[in-house]
Amino acid sequence: MKMIANLKSFISNNHFMKSISILAAGTALSQLFLLLTTPILTHLYSPEEFGIFSIYLSILYSVSVIASLMYDQAVPLPKDEQEAWDTLMLSLIIVIFMSVFVLIAAWILPIGEWLDAPELEHYAWLLAFSVFGIGWFQALNSWNIRTEDYLSISKSKINMNSGQMVSQITFGIFQTGILGLLAGEVIGRISGFLTLLRFIFKNKPHVRLFCLNGLKKVFIRYKNFPLLSSWSALINVSGTHMPAVFLAVHYGPAVAGWYLLAEKILTVPEALLGYSAKQVYMSQSAKLSTKGRELNALFWMIVKRMSILSLVIIGLIFLIVPSIIPFLFGEAWKEAGKYVQIISILYFMKMVVNPISGNFYALESQNYQMISEGIRFFFICLSMILSFFYIENPTTAIFCISILTSIGYLTNGFFSWYVMKIRFPNEDKPLHSNESR
Repeated sequence: MKMIANLKSFISNNHFMKSISILAAGTALSQLFLLLTTPILTHLYSPEEFGIFSIYLSILYSVSVIASLMYDQAVPLPKDEQEAWDTLMLSLIIVIFMSVFVLIAAWILPIGEWLDAPELEHYAWLLAFSVFGIGWFQALNSWNIRTEDYLSISKSKINMNSGQMVSQITFGIFQTGILGLLAGEVIGRISGFLTLLRFIFKNKPHVRLFCLNGLKKVFIRYKNFPLLSSWSALINVSGTHMPAVFLAVHYGPAVAGWYLLAEKILTVPEALLGYSAKQVYMSQSAKLSTKGRELNALFWMIVKRMSILSLVIIGLIFLIVPSIIPFLFGEAWKEAGKYVQIISILYFMKMVVNPISGNFYALESQNYQMISEGIRFFFICLSMILSFFYIENPTTAIFCISILTSIGYLTNGFFSWYVMKIRFPNEDKPLHSNESR
């Protein structure tokens, strides 16, 4: 009991840990819902249908990361409230135009034929609505990060994930096939951003709702975000999701379906802790962007704590999950257990490195971010090239992808530290007193 009391006292007195705990609680509920309903989905949809769904998600994430041309990442940075609001409005407007562009492209381009997934041919237009939903969610989410309204972020994630899963299960019961997975994804995204929109206008700041001159000002002020960060983000997300498309095309949709399930399982702790830590780190690092010693202390605190937490959680998943997958998801999904173990190292690196990548935005070091993402992208491409020409076994190919991608994340972590080092060359000693609070 004393240990629990000390833990509660530590969290309540530590702003960083308190913020993470609020985000983590909401994420835990939403991820728990995903985890509990996934076994139902695996009995309603086949590995092949999940494989097609993984291709859809790969395209979606690759496009949606630049849905606002990365202006959403600039929302937490301005000191002036009106400037921040103008940046938010600019982001939302760009998302609308990007969604229309995706809709036109989906109608014109033979996406299903290109990716050897004819099932997508009739439903690719849904990508436009998914891009709109996720783009607005990301932009509104950045405003909540700025205001440190982590409770609203948590509630929106719960609504988004629950809306998606309930819809997919309902469509699955009526045997709608791949359409059920895709339509459920769209419904989840829309319910998520509508929740955030309601909370923001409920506590609307005292700013001008729409200011054309303000939009022009922030468009120019944060031009490096679309010019540099958008390319870095596109490389990052494309590299992350290309393996799923590669596996589906080269080894078959079933392999991609097993791989997607393995990712969904490992995404639970990554979303629970890694994503929550990243949101809080972005908020705090933006405030400490001119305070070298404090930022350095925050950086190493998150690295150490995320390393320990990730090692414990990923280690337990590595040991326990593979043996229970056939029982939970069905015998047809047994192969996913091997994939969970193989990509565990990749998700360990991802959980540790992703939060500290906020340095690129806080310090506006997009040039180094692009170099970092370019190197990581090279390792991912190298893994797929080696697999295509020399590896016939999909399990071995996934091992190759996991190891080389992990090296890429390690490189990203180094550059996240390096941009802080060159900005504050004489202020790299950690503040031990801050870390021990």
